[in-house]
Amino acid sequence: MAEIAMPATGVLPDGGRLLPVLAPRQLEALRFIYSYAIKNRDYPTGGEVGDAMGMTKQAASSVLTTLVKKGYAYRDRNLSERNIRLTEAAKEKMQIDAGDLFPRT
Repeated sequence: MAEIAMPATGVLPDGGRLLPVLAPRQLEALRFIYSYAIKNRDYPTGGEVGDAMGMTKQAASSVLTTLVKKGYAYRDRNLSERNIRLTEAAKEKMQIDAGDLFPRT
């Protein structure tokens, strides 16, 4: 059987965007933000992300900036606090990856 070659453009066969691989701390932050948003129906502050991960607000801000650069999150400039938002692609990834954490009933 012939192997299907993936284009080098970072686009999946269904037209979705292929997101970059995350470092362990970045994935931990992404999972925290996703679970926090589900449980609290709001997004966490940078300080809350830092507290949950055992790091300073500044270190958490660096992790969040990396998530933005990699296309997993964006900052809502209309908000001064709780301005980090997950992209649709990140939410989809978390729904797939977190299937065991958040089973559908």
